[in-house]
Amino acid sequence: MTLSVRLKPMRLTLRTLMNPRCAVRDAQAIEPPPWWQTFLRLAFPVLVVSVIVSQWLYQIIPTGLPPEAMPGAWGFGVYSVLAMSIGVLGLAWSAHYLTELFQGYSHPDRAMLAVTIGLLPAWVGKVAAAFPWPWGNTIGLLLILYSLWLLYWSLRGVLGLRRGNRIGLFVATVFCGAFIALIFGWLLMDLIPGATPDTRIGTTWLI
Repeated sequence: MTLSVRLKPMRLTLRTLMNPRCAVRDAQAIEPPPWWQTFLRLAFPVLVVSVIVSQWLYQIIPTGLPPEAMPGAWGFGVYSVLAMSIGVLGLAWSAHYLTELFQGYSHPDRAMLAVTIGLLPAWVGKVAAAFPWPWGNTIGLLLILYSLWLLYWSLRGVLGLRRGNRIGLFVATVFCGAFIALIFGWLLMDLIPGATPDTRIGTTWLI
């Protein structure tokens, strides 16, 4: 199977959900494309589809919240795409720069591929969370936890970390990536009209 086929967004997403370890082994064995190609051809299309579908579901499925407690679909959609993109880049570059500290193979192309594979289930979880409670939130949370597990295996396999350094890199990468996403996320939320509701009730506006 060629690299171009392996990086088809929908196919790789399904493969990651059905057989995650095989997807990680494939990513470990291939020569990854430049990091920006992985982001534009794989990460960005999947996260954009995730945002579009989840926002569409929020419009047609009653949330039980008053209209003033829901963010604007367009404003929050733009915010979500930007915030999630920053999160991907933040995680990838954190993994890249921290890998040498944990005696691994530091390379931005492999770091981006490893992070993207690890985050694919979380973006599916964003869609699942738009379905009614408790099933939607439960499935979404399970997929996020699954994504964290897969991110650990992906970083471990694709970056070639030695035993004893893997958990340290995973924790440091998640902490740094989350910190970057949080800082820029709050700034973007204040800058984009409609990204926040008039009245913040519950956690729907944070999804």
